[in-house]
Amino acid sequence: MAGVSGVSAVQTQPFGGAFKGAYDPFAASIVHAYEPARRVLTSYTGNLVRLRRASDNAEANFTYLGNGNLNTAAIAAWAGGASYVVTVYDQAPAGDDVTQAVAANQPLYVAAGQNGHPTMRLDGTNDYLQGAYTVGGALSQPFNAFAVAQLDAAAVNDNVFRHMLDGDDAAGEMVVGKNSTPAPDVWGIYAGIAWVDGAVADANWKLWSVLPNGAASQFWLNTVSQAIGNAGAENADGLTIGFNYLFSAGTSWFGDVASVVICDPSLSDAQRVLMQNAMNAYWGVF
Repeated sequence: MAGVSGVSAVQTQPFGGAFKGAYDPFAASIVHAYEPARRVLTSYTGNLVRLRRASDNAEANFTYLGNGNLNTAAIAAWAGGASYVVTVYDQAPAGDDVTQAVAANQPLYVAAGQNGHPTMRLDGTNDYLQGAYTVGGALSQPFNAFAVAQLDAAAVNDNVFRHMLDGDDAAGEMVVGKNSTPAPDVWGIYAGIAWVDGAVADANWKLWSVLPNGAASQFWLNTVSQAIGNAGAENADGLTIGFNYLFSAGTSWFGDVASVVICDPSLSDAQRVLMQNAMNAYWGVF
């Protein structure tokens, strides 16, 4: 687990007793897990999120309670108002965290964003988190990316690309989000060649399940298959949440992101269904 040095930290230690992470059955395939609302793997014992307090710009790390959930009470007592996400810690063994050092680009921490659980809110202009896979290395198709997110109603059909996920440089893309063409705007994925377009975009909470796999690429929304097609063969060697590496500001994700999990090697179809159900049991998306 990569930390951030040089500023004070608030640590809430986990209680004793048995704990089992919701994603433990998939641990062998999970290479990155970013879910600041809770501890998802029993093997992980570090911090979940680092926040910046709006009142004085102080920063602090926060971890989990005995049930695995983020200690939101400690955050509320510490922040006393608005706070912003500096770092989401990678709960997988690689420890490739995603972070944002620029205050103006940090997503807003939302204490009860979906199903009563914390999320982070991106402003659609310049908010994002980013990190290279310096420890875990580049992904290798086929792999799975899972995400729980919601697009703001104002961005549903604004004829603008809205990118929830991507790589962190030109070495490989993994775009997941909203495509501005054709009209009305549609959901899609991209890994170097072409968007695989699916359903018309909306403002409902979604559980994305993505399989970049060349000509056999596919994605599901709330377990329902949307499209199969050629999304390219690029393999990301880092992650950006809320921004597309090749596009300018203004194409950023506008809305909430709650969870991003990447599995490499990819899960079987049966495992994918179980993973989707495990995520939905907590987030209540469908």
